[in-house]
Amino acid sequence: MKYFLMNQQEAEAALTEKSLTITVIGQGRMGLPISVVFLEAGYKVIGVDVNPLLVEKAAKGEIQLIGEPGVEEGIRKSVANGRYSCTLSHEEAIKQADIIIIIIPLILDEEKNPNLTPLTNLMNQIGSILEKGQIVITETTLPVGTSEEIFKPILEEKSGLIAGSDFGLGFSPERTYSGRVIEDVTVRYPKIVGGINRKSTERIAMFYETFVQKGTIKMSSAKAAEAVKVFKGVYRDINIAIANEFAKLAEGMNLNFYEIREAVNSEPFGNIMLPGAGVGGHCIPVYPHFLMENAKNVGLDLNLVKTGREINSSMAKHVVEKTQKGLALFYRSLSDSKIVVLGLAYRGNVKEHRYSPSLEIIKLLKEVNGDVILSDPLYEEHEIREEIDVKFQKDTNVALERADCIIVLTDHDEYKNLSLEEIDKLANKPYVIVDTRNIWKKDKQEYTDNRLLLKIGI
Repeated sequence: MKYFLMNQQEAEAALTEKSLTITVIGQGRMGLPISVVFLEAGYKVIGVDVNPLLVEKAAKGEIQLIGEPGVEEGIRKSVANGRYSCTLSHEEAIKQADIIIIIIPLILDEEKNPNLTPLTNLMNQIGSILEKGQIVITETTLPVGTSEEIFKPILEEKSGLIAGSDFGLGFSPERTYSGRVIEDVTVRYPKIVGGINRKSTERIAMFYETFVQKGTIKMSSAKAAEAVKVFKGVYRDINIAIANEFAKLAEGMNLNFYEIREAVNSEPFGNIMLPGAGVGGHCIPVYPHFLMENAKNVGLDLNLVKTGREINSSMAKHVVEKTQKGLALFYRSLSDSKIVVLGLAYRGNVKEHRYSPSLEIIKLLKEVNGDVILSDPLYEEHEIREEIDVKFQKDTNVALERADCIIVLTDHDEYKNLSLEEIDKLANKPYVIVDTRNIWKKDKQEYTDNRLLLKIGI
């Protein structure tokens, strides 16, 4: 008998004995660490992915996930002891599962609306295989209402089963930060759980409570659980937008944003975030569009959310304009300068570039015929070619040779350990350096015979 239809005593015994099989659909930057969390808790895990090379490597325990502690070792160990396997076959993996976890990316279409097609296709596939007693849990962040209004009807129609009675269905968002996923899930935060009915919520919560140290927060519905993750992401986006507006205002008024920010944040009600070149990753730039879609469906215009997104998206253009003004002080232009962009990844020490501001900034620089060279120690040239047409040099020092302008967009440790004096020896003199990450924590912009150091907010 599958987990959802066990009586309470049987379910508790299955969790204690770790006799359940968990199928995790999606073995990417989030799916693999989450799989390791389940494995370390003692469960058997079957990973599913559509990438043949990834599946081949994962099945052999040869996976590489840069900047995510514990994942490579966890997969390797679990392949060796027979508790982890990976397959391209959804049918094979789903049939064996007690619990089916879905953690595949939800992206935006060209009109910036959430593209649910990959997920609805997956639900059709799951529904055609679904058996009584299984539980389907989505951890991918969703527009509010998706589980109940879209996924539930598909699964019921395809399976002929009744959600909440024959099988469990719920939503439990991943609440993680790339680079510490395992720690975030197991130690840092309680797990948000919302089922389509009380039994779904209770059974899902029982499962997560076997390895989440801070327990669970049981929401009244899957819809409420979906709102938790989206609201939090949009809240962050808006707060970053305020920081970016303040930073641009400080520049215009010849003030030091960082000095002011530190003073504001010295009391409990002040929490101004850091400005930057924009907002990247698969979360924060995406969720506002989910919420705006929800608002449209109930006749609301979320003007603040929309404006915040526009402000953050505009920062790429601001960085390019700031660079252009800096070069003009040395009687140079973007079109006759060697411009080195340091960092494709949206965040330091993490190999992830989805919606990275670097992509838009490179595009804008190339539009004015800038001689652009991208460098990022986490990437290989063939990976860059798949994403953007730009010259690439993996070695930072080689890239910096004879540079007229350097734009720092990612706070990798390698860049943090690079001194301005070292750059002086490599770059063309005089040169402009635009530090969008506040790596070189100067009190103000620095202007010498050799270099002009520019920052966002000064």
